[in-house]
Amino acid sequence: MPKRMLQRRLARLIEPQVLFPALALILLVGLWMSTGAIIRLQRANAERAAAALSRELVDTYEAQVVRALREIDQTLRVVKYWPEAAQSRNTLANLKRNGLLPPDILFAVSIADGNGDIVQSNRPLTKDKNIADQDFFREQRQEDALLVGQISPGANGEATLQFSRRLDAADGSFAGVVVVTVPADYFVSGYEPSQLGRHGLLGLLGTDGRFRVRRTGDSVSTGETADYHAIVSDADQGNEQVPIVMNPWDHTARWMNSRELFGFPLAIVVGLSVDEQMSVAQQQARTHVLYAALASALIILLAAVLGRMSWQLTGARRRASDARVAHAQQVEHLAYHDGLTGLPNRSLFSKLLAQSIAEAKRHTRQLAVAFLDLDRFKQI
Repeated sequence: MPKRMLQRRLARLIEPQVLFPALALILLVGLWMSTGAIIRLQRANAERAAAALSRELVDTYEAQVVRALREIDQTLRVVKYWPEAAQSRNTLANLKRNGLLPPDILFAVSIADGNGDIVQSNRPLTKDKNIADQDFFREQRQEDALLVGQISPGANGEATLQFSRRLDAADGSFAGVVVVTVPADYFVSGYEPSQLGRHGLLGLLGTDGRFRVRRTGDSVSTGETADYHAIVSDADQGNEQVPIVMNPWDHTARWMNSRELFGFPLAIVVGLSVDEQMSVAQQQARTHVLYAALASALIILLAAVLGRMSWQLTGARRRASDARVAHAQQVEHLAYHDGLTGLPNRSLFSKLLAQSIAEAKRHTRQLAVAFLDLDRFKQI
């Protein structure tokens, strides 16, 4: 019995109304699982490529910024340790004449005395120029280190950064400062839209949590505050993961890679927009979904057409079988019944009599046959 039931169930499964929908469902599940796997793979590849690009860009940006900072610091040290730099009025002129100063078209070098008055510059001096109120000037009174002056928030593209070192008198007392002034946008001039996109990020962040300069696309801003420890990652410790951060200033999600600059109170920040870097993968995903939808529609249409054709074929076979059965029944009826009256004829009587005799013998029973004759029946 279980074998027959299994056979019936198997026969049921191969019926067209079950087989074709089942095959279509299997194909659809396989199609969409494959599509999802391809989309996930391409997305993962795009994420890895973006992370690798971010690490490459931060290496390149670090090299560019460190090279510029070392040139600036070297200039500050040359002036600081030039004999009688704090007393001589011709220090910068002598250094410029000897080719020891950077080009004044980009770098402005100045010396301020202990009162903050600018007494020397490689550019024309303006009257009554005093920097005593600057933060870096006040801090240089207390310590001898490379300092980067703060900058006002939202300054335009003409904003400048002041790098300074302390000048000492012969007795070691504070004698003033030497300052190198550089356009802020110089440090983000390496922004390449082909790599960073329109919503990428290059930034120079001070350890005090204030951006000295930041660029996104063609927009350059300065002076905004940020959480230094939240932005500066531990990339120097070999962390290969590049986190995605939602930047609060423009509400853009970016892969953020940062690095502290050894020997300088600054860190560099590089950001890649998630939407821009994933746009190709997202477009590919939409294309795959579209193709999968079209293929699904084709599979469903094909299954429907095959199912209908199979149903029509089954119906035709059923009708042909019914016709054959009806024909056989009609032939049998004509063979055992009178054509005129429709009553059973002698052939049917002989057949039934033989069957009854055989049944009586098999069951050891008696059989009686009653014969009724009508006179002149043929005439009637």
